[in-house]
Amino acid sequence: MGTTYIQRQHIFDVNRRVVIVIPEGPYSGRYPSRIEGTGKMLVLAAPTHKGVIIRLDIGDPIRMEIVAEDGKYTFDTHIELVELEPIPVIHVKKPEKLFRVQRREFVRVKINIPLECEPLEPNCREATECIHGHIVNLSGGGVRIITWCSPETYNFDIGSELELKFKLPDGTEIQAKAVIIHLSRKETEKGECFGVSVKFTEIDHKKQDDIIKYVLECQYEMRRKGLL
Repeated sequence: MGTTYIQRQHIFDVNRRVVIVIPEGPYSGRYPSRIEGTGKMLVLAAPTHKGVIIRLDIGDPIRMEIVAEDGKYTFDTHIELVELEPIPVIHVKKPEKLFRVQRREFVRVKINIPLECEPLEPNCREATECIHGHIVNLSGGGVRIITWCSPETYNFDIGSELELKFKLPDGTEIQAKAVIIHLSRKETEKGECFGVSVKFTEIDHKKQDDIIKYVLECQYEMRRKGLL
């Protein structure tokens, strides 16, 4: 993993989503959070797991990951102050400089949930029924879909746009527009199936945060069970 040494202060916007990485201890893992305030210190929403606040103490080391418009940034810091009222927050020292991480923007997790999608390209067939498939790989940046519907049937290819509709296992409904970035096909005992990898182009930020939170919780559980 390569890094670029860079100074950027504009990314510390209030309400920007971040990831708090706890490197050690019983709650080691990655937790979604957001910036609640900024100044000499960064004020962050306290990390939680299944609705329970994770206990952090002054001096505990953490790593911050921030997804900005031009990439992902990271820095190491430690807890300066913990407040529980009026809302649970932690204060950490703002870094003088940041590292931009050269890696895939979003963490992914394997999954199996049903999905419906429709081609949006003008040259695609106007189907009376949605394309049905299953999401087998999920991230905040896009999904990989397995379907029995042939791309040729709907006349779409790499670069074609789709509208996606699916539900996370917790019932959260997701609707987004995406562009196809990779296609594959495979022969199975049931016939030919197709892999469609897409990148989100239009998605509500709150829904995207819900996806990222779900993915991180899945990874935490897998790590806890020794599967990662």
